[in-house]
Amino acid sequence: MARAASSTARTTSETEKLSDQIKDARDPAKDLDAEIAALREDVAAITATLGDIVKYRTNEAKSEARRIRRRVEKQGEEAIETVQDSFESAESELKSIIREKPISSVLVAAGIGYVLSKIL
Repeated sequence: MARAASSTARTTSETEKLSDQIKDARDPAKDLDAEIAALREDVAAITATLGDIVKYRTNEAKSEARRIRRRVEKQGEEAIETVQDSFESAESELKSIIREKPISSVLVAAGIGYVLSKIL
């Protein structure tokens, strides 16, 4: 009979443990704590993902800005070359006119100088 009593004591102890586990499993406060911990992990993962997205977009924006800068520099250089070519052709045309008609050129230059001196 001693064995039967100890067997009953073990069964009662195991039953209490099982009932405590069942109570713990059904305890809404513990469920809420577990859900809050899971939400914190999710928020941390979302924050990390957003950080990665921001870094990626920043790198894309920097690359696009570099491409635009290179394109604008190239267009600016082409515009400068075009203006320089225009001035060079105008200069050579002016030189050829001065060589063809030196007296007329000097009189025109003197007239322009006189007008400018009166204006300024």
